Order: sequence, then structure tokens, then C-alpha cells
Amino acid sequence: MSVVGAVHTTRLVIEPVHRSISGAAADLQISHVLDEGILRRLAELGRITPEIVDWLTAMVGSAERAGAGLAVVSCSSLSPCVNEVRNRVGIPVLKVDEPMMEYAVEHGERIGLVMTNPTTETPSTLLFSEVASRFSSQTELVSRLCPGAFAKLTSGDVEGHDREVVQVIKQLLEQVDIVMLAQISIAPVRNQLDKDSASRVVSSLDFIGSRVGEILARGR
Repeated sequence: MSVVGAVHTTRLVIEPVHRSISGAAADLQISHVLDEGILRRLAELGRITPEIVDWLTAMVGSAERAGAGLAVVSCSSLSPCVNEVRNRVGIPVLKVDEPMMEYAVEHGERIGLVMTNPTTETPSTLLFSEVASRFSSQTELVSRLCPGAFAKLTSGDVEGHDREVVQVIKQLLEQVDIVMLAQISIAPVRNQLDKDSASRVVSSLDFIGSRVGEILARGR
């Protein structure tokens, strides 16, 4: 039996991440760790600090103690912490957006990035630069932040959130080859796009399950 730890900062992503990872192996169990306080604290601080790194390390450590042989950090805003967290724990730790960004770099020259949470913008841009550098790619990133949409979502106005995000995606698709959705909470809006548009929009949920499967297979 394989156990994967899924580390979350919002309850909104637990089910979609579970569905994405659950098909990675036949005998897979998923141990979820949720702490919404870390994201609120990050917003207060405005940057990654040693406190945030320690906090995320403790969350991953909880998954490891629960028997996980691999952890997935589902929060895009915390991706800058992951490299250091990897050095502090005894299991591999994945950044949820990394496989998606690798795909985009390999398949487009101008890539759009859509996000609604202001804490996601800098971490996602940094991760994209890291991936592009690793692939020796000159891919151009065009990012768009929709802070109004995030406020609508947190207040329960899902329809208002979706309308704003869809509008931004459509505008970006006129300028870029592929649009990446920087947060899992945005992924459902693809259902509101026409087939051709949706085919050029990617989410980390499209890739993280297969990456988890690859890592688990190598460990057997």
C-alpha cells in the first residue's frame, strides 16, 4: 500500500485534489492535512518568512508521520517554501503546479497565467521562471490577477467569481498559446468555455495525478 500526503491551505481544493491523485495507484491511500491559518498568516505578512517555512514543514511532517511516502503541497502561494521543506523532511515533496508549468513551457511560446489570490502572483511567477530556466526556454509569461474574483468566491458569490475569471481567460487566449490556471479553485471555470478554448486552458489537476504515479512507480 502507498500513502500520499495532500497538504492544503483551503478546504475548497480537498476533493478535486483527492480525485486527481486517487487514480495514481491501485492501492493508494491519501492522507489530507488542512490548515487554513497558514494562508491567512501569509497574507498578513505579505511574504514568505521563516515562520511560514516552519509552519509548512510541520504540516508536511504530519503527513510523513501518518505514513506518507510522498507529499503534495496543493497551495500555489507556498511553492517558494517547498525547496527548503524538502531538506527538512524524509519524503519527496511536490509543488502542485510544477508539472503543469513544465507542460506549458514545452508546448507554447507565450503562456498566460490567471490567478485570483494576490498571494499567488509572485510565487507562481517565480516557479514559472524556475521551470523555464531548467528547460532552457525563452517562453514569455503573461500573468493576470483577478482580485475581485477572489473576494467574490470567499463571500460565496461563485457565479460572480466565475464570470470574472472566464472573461480574463478569454482575453488572454487572444494573446497567448496556452493559459495556465494558477489555483485549483479556478479549474471548474473551464466547463464554461467552448471546446476549442477549453483545450488551450490547463490546470495542475490535469498533471499532478500522473506525476504522483510516476514517483510511486519509481519507488517500487
